[in-house]
Amino acid sequence: MQGSDRAVHVAAVTQDRLDRGSSVTLVEETLERLDRAAYREPDIACLPETFAGYDAEPAPGPITERLSGWARDRSCYVICPIRTQVAGRTFNSAIILDRRGEIVGRYDKIHLTEGELAGGVTAGDADPPVFQTDFGTIGVQICFDVNWPESWRLLKEKGADIVFYPSAFPAHRQLSSLAWMNELYIVSTTKTRASRVYDITGEVVAESGYFQPWADAALHLGKRLFEIDYNTDKVRKLQQKYGGRALVQWCHDESWFTLASQGPGLSVEELMDEFGLVPLRTYLARCEKALDDARARSGDPGKET
Repeated sequence: MQGSDRAVHVAAVTQDRLDRGSSVTLVEETLERLDRAAYREPDIACLPETFAGYDAEPAPGPITERLSGWARDRSCYVICPIRTQVAGRTFNSAIILDRRGEIVGRYDKIHLTEGELAGGVTAGDADPPVFQTDFGTIGVQICFDVNWPESWRLLKEKGADIVFYPSAFPAHRQLSSLAWMNELYIVSTTKTRASRVYDITGEVVAESGYFQPWADAALHLGKRLFEIDYNTDKVRKLQQKYGGRALVQWCHDESWFTLASQGPGLSVEELMDEFGLVPLRTYLARCEKALDDARARSGDPGKET
């Protein structure tokens, strides 16, 4: 087998319990937390929504330049959420910096609050973009965007492996649902309370708190979700052959399991081919087609005659 599924290390900083009396102090204390969160040499780090305050600046500008240096020094992607000034308009944005500290993308918040609109903030394009990194495809949604599930579905359809969610609040139940409904990793970063990392099942795999004001985790981007139907015996044989190189996690109450690769030269896609495993969404689509075919053969029993 030639493929592999690399583990991507993410870090998500919270501003919970920081002094908001001065934007300068807030930035310094937030970046101090970011420095501490870098101990695991993350591939990508994310800060909270408008983490530097509500004054808008161009990009590149003072804040992005400072984060560019941080990204370059640590060879780490950074998502830098700030208010930006573009062609005389103000946006609630997330600037994506690559490992060299260069700006490689910008997401502008689509679903603004009434307060933001009244304050002169401009809404972003309704079609959410994705961004290519050297480890996979990512998307961004900001705070109030959580209330529109269609945008999250579009990001999944466009190939997003991880969606980053800089926000003023955690939106825990919503993010948990969006993660499993779309089979997405979600990384939330918050102004208050906990920042969290969500598995594709919706489970929380890491969260910030009193003793550590950031969340960090290693995410296997090739990880897939399966229904147990027709797969259980196959996955037993897979476990016997590959042992710890293939990580199987059972979601007993849902009759699901997930599969991730933990070995070099071993990918989930190749394991699926070798053992004939059918992922959950493919299985559901197959069932739906079989049902439609059965209705077409016998007539729709739901219709009156």
